[in-house]
Amino acid sequence: MCSSSPPKASIYLEHESPLPDPLTDQLLVSEDPFSSPSRNARKKMKQWQRWSSTTIPSLIEPYLMYRQQSGNLRDTVDYNLPQCNCHLSRQLKVLCIHFSSQSVDLTMCPCEPTALQLLQMGFFPCAPLGPTLAVSLQVLSLVQQLFMCMPPNVWAWCESLEAYLGGMGYKVDTKGGLRRRFGNAYHWYCILKISLDEYIQQHLHPPGVPSSKMWPSEYLRQRCPLCFGSYNWQNDNPSHINAIVCIDACFTQKRRSGLQDDPVNPTATVFLSREDIDSMEHEVNSLRKMRSSVQKSGHASKRHHRDKDDGFEQGMRTPTSVLKGCNESFTAADERHQKASTQFFSDTGVMALLCRHDRVIHLANMTSAGEKQHYALALIKSLFSHLPDDFHIGLLYDIGCQLEQSCRKWGFLKPFLPQISFAISVFHAFGHQWPCQLIYHPRKREGFGLTDGEGCECFWSAIKALIPTLRVSGFHQCLFAIDFQVHHLDMKSLTGLGQWILRHWNHCQVKKASANKGLRKCGVDTLTLQAEWVSQVAVQTKAAPRYSAKTTENIILQIMATQKSLESYEVRLDELEKELLHGVSDMTSLNIQLAECHKKIRGFKQALQKQKEALGVNGLADLAKLQDSSYLQLRMHALAIKTRIRDHLHQHKFELERLERSYRQTVSEQRLQNHTETSVKRHEPGIVKLSTNYNNMCLQMAALIHQGKAPHGSIAPVLIPRDALFKLDVDDDIWQDSGLDGDLGGLAPAWLADEKVHSGIRSLLELRRCEEEERHLLHERRTLMEWFAEEWSQIQKASEGAGETTIHWIYHN
Repeated sequence: MCSSSPPKASIYLEHESPLPDPLTDQLLVSEDPFSSPSRNARKKMKQWQRWSSTTIPSLIEPYLMYRQQSGNLRDTVDYNLPQCNCHLSRQLKVLCIHFSSQSVDLTMCPCEPTALQLLQMGFFPCAPLGPTLAVSLQVLSLVQQLFMCMPPNVWAWCESLEAYLGGMGYKVDTKGGLRRRFGNAYHWYCILKISLDEYIQQHLHPPGVPSSKMWPSEYLRQRCPLCFGSYNWQNDNPSHINAIVCIDACFTQKRRSGLQDDPVNPTATVFLSREDIDSMEHEVNSLRKMRSSVQKSGHASKRHHRDKDDGFEQGMRTPTSVLKGCNESFTAADERHQKASTQFFSDTGVMALLCRHDRVIHLANMTSAGEKQHYALALIKSLFSHLPDDFHIGLLYDIGCQLEQSCRKWGFLKPFLPQISFAISVFHAFGHQWPCQLIYHPRKREGFGLTDGEGCECFWSAIKALIPTLRVSGFHQCLFAIDFQVHHLDMKSLTGLGQWILRHWNHCQVKKASANKGLRKCGVDTLTLQAEWVSQVAVQTKAAPRYSAKTTENIILQIMATQKSLESYEVRLDELEKELLHGVSDMTSLNIQLAECHKKIRGFKQALQKQKEALGVNGLADLAKLQDSSYLQLRMHALAIKTRIRDHLHQHKFELERLERSYRQTVSEQRLQNHTETSVKRHEPGIVKLSTNYNNMCLQMAALIHQGKAPHGSIAPVLIPRDALFKLDVDDDIWQDSGLDGDLGGLAPAWLADEKVHSGIRSLLELRRCEEEERHLLHERRTLMEWFAEEWSQIQKASEGAGETTIHWIYHN
């Protein structure tokens, strides 16, 4: 560097000693290669405790004062360094980083802590006692905002900063560069910011005020003012559901195993404690073990009957067979489905509980390979510990039907179960059976308004930038980083709650106008539509008989396939016998073919006999009718094809979901994404071809009905439109098997055969949900006004009591 360049910035302590100075910030990596790791760990813990217990609490009010004097870090504040001549003082040179670099000589002594001196100069230290680096509060504020919008990469920031300073002629002469010291300063600056917010909340809501179970706790009131901010929640909310929450798990937020443990941060957290999760897991295992032994001993005599009969479990509105189908078709319902390896990851994911305004209530750190139920149960139990005894919650979960079934079957959450209305999230409704959607879809179930339950998806998207950094972080650092992101999102959304209500109100009015238009167009009164809807739910959710129609139809399809195979071999046998009569040159080969044909025919005849015996009397009658009717044969084949289309669409939707959630692209994950994209493109033509075959069969059935060749009362199935094939919305025709379900014993009901009634029911349900949404929004508007009025009153009281102190300034800014 040439002599005309700015002076070289150096870092040194004037009084050096042969041993590492306990007052410096050299705590993360030892300079002595022969020092023991345990000594470094003890030094690091000692520094951590000093930060937590002494330094951060002592800097809160000076930080407020500096913000007041600097106009929220906008202006420069003049500060004269104190001079102390006591015997404990010594000189310390500190490298101060702004958008330039300079060295500052400080007098370090207990009379005037170094951290306080630097803060009053507008800098934040990297160590509590003897820092060798301090960073401008303006720079740290910028970095904080930057790291909320991108992966928090301290290493990249420090490399860029060193290059930036080097370009202006400044040189940072340190063995470890800026990274470790800047990382320390940034981490504890973030803790100072959170501690400041907690300090203000303590002044607004003193901890000595007793809590009451008559309304939600202060914790919930701060988590979401719209859901839990009203003291008059019982009188103001006409809806049966007082608040709506959603639960979901994310397996991309995982942490590698084998990383060094780190100390606990001195800030509040939204994460459940490990003890709470372990306690719930123990309770779940105990209840399952106890109930399993009771069921085996007390219901052994009924087991054979239960295996054949479908029915309803206690408290459930969907048949057991439907719940079983949801469990098989939805991958998240299988707890044994491994989503993150515990061999390579200590923490495998995060499960979140959010309100309908996308604000985090609680988080649970997961350590198991799959989505175990005890995490969701622990989140729900923690929520109810902050609520009044008669507060009703609407719960949206990807597998809400399975969770309710488990709670009722095993006795989970027994004290809170009457206060929970379960539903499934809109995005994952496609993975559930149609009868399950009739009961659990939020657009069909009362009380949920227009809530879709996808707030967790927005939250995972907001914190996806943390994935690469937290993958290699310490346990408590990982929790703190997510907590800090949640804190940032809370502050961001708090100012937009009024706009949230306005935006959803306008959306609700648009949908309400569309629903009213649909009701006027159908020309059917609402009482009739409501009665038809009740009838539709009752018919489509009834339990299957002992020998279900679906089982009979499957056997009939097998019989028809066997008969076709038998007929083809009998034709082949006739051809071979004719060849035998006319004479052939290779008699040996002909005899082998004849023997093989006779063997196949005997096998198919035996299989056909067994299949017919399995049908029973009613099944044989159905088979006879089917063989004599081209229409019935077409109908059965069309139903089989439609079932295959639904199965393929389920798989297609799950593959698309995997693509949409591919946040972080490692080499293996990129290969998986490429494979999934190829699979999606490969399957689409097959699904389109199946739908074309199905539509052709429907047209043939309609022609047979028009010609009078179909049974009396038959209705033509609805075609599957090509443009809506891959949507799988709740009201799509792909879910309806009208015209394919078999004989109805007379005329088809209006909800099935009358298109006007069918569309009117959809419009009526949409109107009901819009009316519920209006009630929710009006209640939330009153709650927001009440909460804001109370907060303003508390601010005025605290401001008057604070006088002219810095806390008075913060309340007026």
